[in-house]
Amino acid sequence: MADWSTLMAFAVFVCVMSGTPGPGNLTFMALGAKAGFGAVVRPLCGAILGAAMLGLCVALGLGALLMQDGWIANIFRGLSMGYMLYLAWRIMTMHKADKKDTAHLSFAEGILIHPLSPKTWAMYSIAFSLYFNPTGSLLDETAILIGGFAMGGLVFHSLWGFMGAKVMQFLGDGRKYQLFTAAMAVLMVGTSAWSLWAKTGAS
Repeated sequence: MADWSTLMAFAVFVCVMSGTPGPGNLTFMALGAKAGFGAVVRPLCGAILGAAMLGLCVALGLGALLMQDGWIANIFRGLSMGYMLYLAWRIMTMHKADKKDTAHLSFAEGILIHPLSPKTWAMYSIAFSLYFNPTGSLLDETAILIGGFAMGGLVFHSLWGFMGAKVMQFLGDGRKYQLFTAAMAVLMVGTSAWSLWAKTGAS
């Protein structure tokens, strides 16, 4: 990182991008609403690890490939939409009263949330191109990238999951509760679809 002003600008970027609605935040909100905040913890830890792995890929130049329109981008679109549909199905088929760990999203399922999220690929690629010093140490610059987004993800994913859990308590078990979790799942898939076809060069 070149200087403190650049570092502060990056911090603001992380807060804005990590805090706004996207597949990750909507997933954790829906999960919190469906099964409580306790069900958020394991997939959240997995998501942070997955985001770190994605950061390494962007540092190696793989982010630019997914921003282009070609067979690699098309494969990514298919994998991303397939996984977001899978997450929506998993959330919708959970039961609020089910306390079995096997019924909730696992650590491994959380790992794939960010590597298959078009929003995450875009914000990592933008951050790496705008805020990092090309003459600096690649290791140091990558550590700042990964560490900054890890902190942002931990804070904001937790907040969205907590809000979902509070919504669950407020709505109870009725129709409004079912409609809310369904809406969150649909929004998660919808934001993924919009990001994929609007931001990866699809015609």
